[in-house]
Amino acid sequence: MMKRIAIVIMQIALAAGAGSVCSAQQVNLKAGVAKVDITPAPDEFPYLASGERPYVGVHDPVFARALVLDDGTSEVAIVVVDVTTIPEPRKLSNAIAEELMIPEANLMLAATHTHNVPLVSYHGGEPNAQQAREIERVRRGALEAALQAKAKLQTARVAFGRGEAWVNVNNGEQAGLKFAVDPHGPSDKSLDVLEIQNAVGAPLALLADYATHAEVMFRSVTRGDGYEVSGDLPGAVARLIENQSPNAPIVLFASSAGADQLPLFKSLQPAGRLPASDEGAAGWALLDVLARRLASSVLDVVASMPAAAARVTLRAASKTASCPGQHLRPNRETGSVEVEEKPPVQIPLQVLRIDNIVLGGVAGDVASEIGEKFKAASPLPDSTLITMTAGSVGYVLGDASYLHPGHAAMGSLLKPGCAEHAVVQGLIDLIHDDFR
Repeated sequence: MMKRIAIVIMQIALAAGAGSVCSAQQVNLKAGVAKVDITPAPDEFPYLASGERPYVGVHDPVFARALVLDDGTSEVAIVVVDVTTIPEPRKLSNAIAEELMIPEANLMLAATHTHNVPLVSYHGGEPNAQQAREIERVRRGALEAALQAKAKLQTARVAFGRGEAWVNVNNGEQAGLKFAVDPHGPSDKSLDVLEIQNAVGAPLALLADYATHAEVMFRSVTRGDGYEVSGDLPGAVARLIENQSPNAPIVLFASSAGADQLPLFKSLQPAGRLPASDEGAAGWALLDVLARRLASSVLDVVASMPAAAARVTLRAASKTASCPGQHLRPNRETGSVEVEEKPPVQIPLQVLRIDNIVLGGVAGDVASEIGEKFKAASPLPDSTLITMTAGSVGYVLGDASYLHPGHAAMGSLLKPGCAEHAVVQGLIDLIHDDFR
């Protein structure tokens, strides 16, 4: 991996001395990128999350990262935050869009879905005092990152590449497995990377999109009798790439359709055929192994990027997909699963389009099968799916996931038979929209 990084850094240095390479074509794209630390302060610990052991400290810092693009007529922003789910999503989306002076549809606000932050147990409603402090920290950080990115707008180019990474595995729920992953179950190995370059071809930012839960260290007791804050896999990948050089790009790592995907290794293993096991602090080595493999795959995609475009048109559109609601609950007396009818669920969808590059957004924890179907159905091949956007409705699963209801199906608000088609078709409709 170090050799690949050295090659990429050498390419940056050569590009920096080559002068402007955009003069041969009309340039209109500008881009700005920034990151802001949102790590809890030392005096916030111990932090007792509901139903959890306390967070007792920080293993690695967490951030809000922002990318702003401007084509001279329209402006769009992508803000990715190291949280499990965007807290108070409508309020935060409104605030960022208002400060950037863009329509809310032009903002894609998403969580990395790390499970190693104090707000992991916050799912809406009235926050307690500790949660309110964390929410305010996230709000300030996301807003500041967006404003800093806009202030740094400069001439830029954009490219899209797709590769593969082998660090995820199906969680086994579709096959009815409770304590084992399913190596033969649906699993999207594709790794999509959006690269933003400056005027001389050096990378300013990378947006990496990959399908897996960010929970290598979830509930692993790593210090004393508690947990440590961490960006988990997305944070470790970003850190590996960003720390290689002062000129290295800022890395926004988004969660693709990974509702049914786990990292290959986890520090905490539940009881199954073997007793439960927690690697504790040794689990950080597992995280490092996976992060290095995934970061290496990101750099492989960057190294084989097609030519970047300097003149683009930015478009944005959003809508909601409505699906029948339900809640599954186990009957402890009979062992059966009962269905409780619920009101329809509105799933927020959005599309950001950079010429023929499409970023589809879904406000939910989406199964990999749906992500793959969207990319296969999209009329534009350079299409990727970013999940856990603001306003998440929870698990959005394919119909097969309800045949053996596991954790995700039992926690989903959606009735089978709708979401799989509604999400894919809704995004395709947005791609075809006039974006007016």
